[in-house]
Amino acid sequence: MEHGFVNKEPAEDLQSDVLQDRAQPQMSVDEVYALAKHCREEKDYQMEACWYEMLLMYRDIEKEQLITTQYCCGEAYFDAGNEKEALQWFEKAARQGHKKAKLRCGRMYAQSKEEKDQAKALYWLEQAAEEGNPEIQQQCGDMNCQGRGTKVSYARALYWYEKAFPWGSASTYFARGMMYYTGEGVGTDHTRAFEYLKKAADRNHVQAQYQCGWMYQHGEGTLKDPKKALKSYEEAVENGHVDALYQLGGMYDHGEGVKRDRKQALRIYREAGNKGETKAQLQCGWMYYRGDGTKKDRKAALQWFEKAGQKDCPEAWLLCGKMYFKGTGTDRDYTKALFWCEKAVQASDSPENPEAKYICGTIYLSGEGVKKDPEKALLLIREAAKQGYRPARLALKFKYPRQTIMSAT
Repeated sequence: MEHGFVNKEPAEDLQSDVLQDRAQPQMSVDEVYALAKHCREEKDYQMEACWYEMLLMYRDIEKEQLITTQYCCGEAYFDAGNEKEALQWFEKAARQGHKKAKLRCGRMYAQSKEEKDQAKALYWLEQAAEEGNPEIQQQCGDMNCQGRGTKVSYARALYWYEKAFPWGSASTYFARGMMYYTGEGVGTDHTRAFEYLKKAADRNHVQAQYQCGWMYQHGEGTLKDPKKALKSYEEAVENGHVDALYQLGGMYDHGEGVKRDRKQALRIYREAGNKGETKAQLQCGWMYYRGDGTKKDRKAALQWFEKAGQKDCPEAWLLCGKMYFKGTGTDRDYTKALFWCEKAVQASDSPENPEAKYICGTIYLSGEGVKKDPEKALLLIREAAKQGYRPARLALKFKYPRQTIMSAT
């Protein structure tokens, strides 16, 4: 083909040749750009990147050309499927003020679930947002509002929302309302907070609908009105707010703003639980355990407690441990009981901690499902006793014979 530059020689071979010739380039800047452009037309993005890297070694390349080339190099690597290398070049260009590079960096980091990468995403997106793109400004507002890549900051969110929507928007009203609700940057004023949040809710802002439901339910910044709370939660549920679904279940459970209906409450809790709401999963477990709105079903209760236990829920950990320890809703299984209770033991500040320690101590003392370890057992039981757990105190009083400890649980 023309110029003979489409030979697919390995990138490292080309780079080695370039390093040898960096002091006295054999081709002009324009010639290299032409070669890179041709590679793009041929969709040979790896070779395109190599030409750009060659150009970046030229000593006489102007600053603007340098920055543009860094960005183009990032694009070539990105299209070649090498996102790691692409991001490095985008960041080099972004640090020197390239507008598109800032945005590319922000969007690439935003795809990661790592908190450190979310922080980098917000940094670069805010840099890009200063250029005046309302869509990016809204994204920055949302990240500050939701605490992605930073601590929740309604003041910072409001800054970006007002840039994106100078005449006001649902997001702007929500951020302003939450500032007054939390007192961030202003004095706490629930009445003013409710005024702004209601404006946002009326504009179909789902978080505002949920917050208004909470404020109606508890009489914060407005008169307590369970029926209006119920309506606000229902609006938020229609927009996919899972916490609102849990609150709605609670209102049917307790008869707030609606006739008490435990069956309906359980149905709603199940729906929220199946969507991953931990509190709803826990509540489903208790309703099956006690027979509220349904027949008692300890097996189903354990299943729901275990679903909640997959999350950071010490109460669920202890409940699972106790049920396996006692054989409630399942066969006795000391190995599983120990697994769940040891998780609860790690939650040092939770009220479940001393009981979990006591059960773990009992299992280590008996050697059921685990290697017998009286020394570790005694340590755990003593710690539970110091925390005021009565069965542990009784066990120590009677020198913790196995039958005493087992019967005290």
